[in-house]
Amino acid sequence: MKKLISAMLAILIMASLCTGCGKKEKASGANNSQGDRPVLNVSVFAQEHEQAMYREVISQFEEKFNCTVNFQVAGDQYWPELEAALTANAAPDVFYLGLGDVKRRVWADKIVALDDLLDVNSLNRIWPEALNLYRYDVEKDKLGEGKIWALPKDFSAVSMTVNKAIIEKRRPEIEALVKNGTLPFFPEIDKNGNLPVYTFTEFAILCKTLTFEDPTLPDTAGSKQVYGTHLWEDFCLQPFIWGAGGDYLNEDATKVLFDTPEFIEGYEGFMKIVEMGGSGLSTDEVTGYLKFLAGRVAYFPCGTWDVGAFQAIEDDESINPGKSWFDFDLAPWPISDRYSNLSIEQRQDKWFGRVDSIGYCVSKQSGNQKLAAELAYVLSADDEVQRFLAKRGGQVPNIVSMAEGEYLTDNSYFPESRIVFVRMLQGKNGHRVPTSLTFNAIWHTEGFISGVDSVWSYYEGIDKGVKPMSVSEYCRSVQAKAQDLLDQAIQDEAAINPNK
Repeated sequence: MKKLISAMLAILIMASLCTGCGKKEKASGANNSQGDRPVLNVSVFAQEHEQAMYREVISQFEEKFNCTVNFQVAGDQYWPELEAALTANAAPDVFYLGLGDVKRRVWADKIVALDDLLDVNSLNRIWPEALNLYRYDVEKDKLGEGKIWALPKDFSAVSMTVNKAIIEKRRPEIEALVKNGTLPFFPEIDKNGNLPVYTFTEFAILCKTLTFEDPTLPDTAGSKQVYGTHLWEDFCLQPFIWGAGGDYLNEDATKVLFDTPEFIEGYEGFMKIVEMGGSGLSTDEVTGYLKFLAGRVAYFPCGTWDVGAFQAIEDDESINPGKSWFDFDLAPWPISDRYSNLSIEQRQDKWFGRVDSIGYCVSKQSGNQKLAAELAYVLSADDEVQRFLAKRGGQVPNIVSMAEGEYLTDNSYFPESRIVFVRMLQGKNGHRVPTSLTFNAIWHTEGFISGVDSVWSYYEGIDKGVKPMSVSEYCRSVQAKAQDLLDQAIQDEAAINPNK
């Protein structure tokens, strides 16, 4: 038992380190060199398992191009530190470009178009939807067209992941619910390859069934409690909204839609899990993540970048013999109760999860722009690098033919249900992150997220020092403020747009 407890503590420690930590070196993009060897400064953020992957790729790049790459991994202050470096004209040669930052970096003349530095035709193998996120036509002031200003690090997706070890522990209870008609099917892929897509109510019932005390687990702070899920509004709510047919913004991202019936329905479906007692009571992401890694949460969000960390725990026989307490796979998000009469086959196109990207861009100040662009290309589009990163659980391959081919058919890739990710990237089940569509995210963070304790207080029945509000009350109460903040963001963007 002591060995098991120590192992669990080790997992928690590992998880806490996954936020990454960085060197506090100056990331200047000046024309640096060490003798005849050019020097590139690269700044990113990454989890521990990702860092190891990228350092291996970087090492091979250094050898091939006879150069030195200062690969700097920043912590949770990456964006403020990058902003400060850009302002001080001390930006690294290669750095991340967020989707909402494409236009502003171009307008500020901080990055270079990659069209003149690379063979653009060599990029047609990348997911076109991902590559177009970094196209911007300055003259037309139109995203999705024109020159390429960054290459996607990845085309990422966030699905649910399920700990099948917990499912197995509750198999009799779940099978009883299926037998009496409370649940339409068991939570596993059927013989025809159909994914188990549940409605909001069905998923809440399932999560309640998966919330129990497990005497086989060691005490954690005096508890042996397992939860069906652990969710928070920051981005876990988004798939529920989409699964109800709603959205955060209208088509041209000029109007907030918090007070629409579809948005309210999705949010109520989200809180139904809490109301029925199937979710951990903390809205803190880190707490939920640690619980999931410790085998205490059945369903949890999973980004393409998380897979390697999860697989490492699953494969560690010293702490998880025979996948006894951690056996993860991917799962779809739930959908509206309006679809309760649909068969499992008919539900496949009704669920949605978020797709996102971040890109490698080249600083306008770099004295080694050609080499920096070559590094961006290797990290984003080289066949062997993409194969290496995907097999290590770092991402889905950026190369479409690889993602739709060997990634799905070759069992050296994982997890088993990786088709979930591919369907999202193909556009069948993927939705863009709403905050990537606007100049800033204040309409979401301050206009919506900042007050959600009121909703949790209402459905948990716990005094959080705020006025409890139902979902509908809350959504209607924040609509005007959020719209004002979005209007201000639109004005702020127009003020720095040289085309206006």
